[in-house]
Amino acid sequence: MTRLLHVAGSDDPAIFEAASLLRAGRLVAFPTETVYGLGADGLNPEAVAGIYAAKGRPATNPVILHVADVAAARALVSHWPEAATDLAARFWPGPLTLVLPASAAVPAIVRAGGPSVALRCPAHPVALALIRAAGRPLAAPSANRSQHLSPTLAQHVASSLGEAVDLILDGGPTEAGLESTILDLTGERSRILRPGPIGPAELAALVGPVDRWEGAVHAGEVQAAPGMAERHYAPRARLDLVAPGTGLPEASGAVAYVGLGKLPALPAGIRGILLPLDADAVGTRLYALLHELDDAGFDRIVMERPPEDDAWLAVRDRLRRASAKERP
Repeated sequence: MTRLLHVAGSDDPAIFEAASLLRAGRLVAFPTETVYGLGADGLNPEAVAGIYAAKGRPATNPVILHVADVAAARALVSHWPEAATDLAARFWPGPLTLVLPASAAVPAIVRAGGPSVALRCPAHPVALALIRAAGRPLAAPSANRSQHLSPTLAQHVASSLGEAVDLILDGGPTEAGLESTILDLTGERSRILRPGPIGPAELAALVGPVDRWEGAVHAGEVQAAPGMAERHYAPRARLDLVAPGTGLPEASGAVAYVGLGKLPALPAGIRGILLPLDADAVGTRLYALLHELDDAGFDRIVMERPPEDDAWLAVRDRLRRASAKERP
């Protein structure tokens, strides 16, 4: 069975055991401040292939390399622009991923064959200690089956991946609850490829106007960064989005209704769940709640659409992809 070790801090012996496994080409799940990551030696193509196999991840979806500092990041790119220096100084360590032209050191499998690499320096002390102990960048997408809910607890990792991972480091609940913001710096203007905890206004304050990519990459198409697929972050239960206060008619099966700010009158037998009208609070709670409803056996989850302002950009993105219907 996959071992799960509780980690008390950045000097816990479990971190050095995990680093030894990573250097040997094995897979280790670990906490970051966003979600739990499934880590492998990012410069070992065979180890990274293990991530794709464990997750059932399409080869067209690149993975983020997690580094300990700016110096380690610069060694992985062919060009490091001034904007990257400013952004890293302000937001690293933290939930910001930068997409930059890759150097020859980055294996093709990490890049999904593309010319760029996604880099992040995580803020979680366990993640940073693990990267430093391993002595190399760690490829680490979210530690779950492809397209499914990202894990915010070590137990979510165990339930999703089982024995496909060699060791899980349990650092408790993650803080942000949503994946990092991904910012593409390879074009003439900066462009958000995946919204996250760091919003457009914060980025624009440093680098000027920031474009936003809000489309969807379909199956078989190469992604420039993770999180761009049409369907992603999805619970097992069917997820439907409705206008606030809509409620729902009588429905068969086990149904949960998630309201924002207040709950409308609901038919008998429908479980009502109230979340605050607060984007940060909902972002932190979203995946954990959807995991709980899946584990409770609900067939359908109906959730009110968040407001349209930028504070809710990341939550709207995750819900849009999670509620996308599977193509036949």
